[in-house]
Amino acid sequence: VYKRQGIDCVNPHSKTGGYIVYSTCSVTVEENEAVINYALNHRYVKIVETGVQVGVSGVIAYKKYRFPASMKLARRVYPHVHNMDGFFFCKLKKFANGVKKKVVEEDKKPVADVSKDCLLY
Repeated sequence: VYKRQGIDCVNPHSKTGGYIVYSTCSVTVEENEAVINYALNHRYVKIVETGVQVGVSGVIAYKKYRFPASMKLARRVYPHVHNMDGFFFCKLKKFANGVKKKVVEEDKKPVADVSKDCLLY
């Protein structure tokens, strides 16, 4: 839940056409693809090619999770495969202003108010 709050901190009225790169030093689906999926459901963003060839594609199905095919554009790096620390990164492009009104079942869980912790640029 706390990683999703980082997405909520992004100003929904920032410049359209800009990019944001979401990256973690984690390989868990809950902290990575699930957070990107949350962004796709709540902001006017789409996943775009990172331009980086290291790692493997993002996950599109894992246990209870199902993600859009575009999640394959995200990248995962595994310590046992790539001989470096594990991490995840995904590049998002903003295509419109505002916050989507779509609510999915998982998003109905209570989330702490972090607006006071958000940094607006």
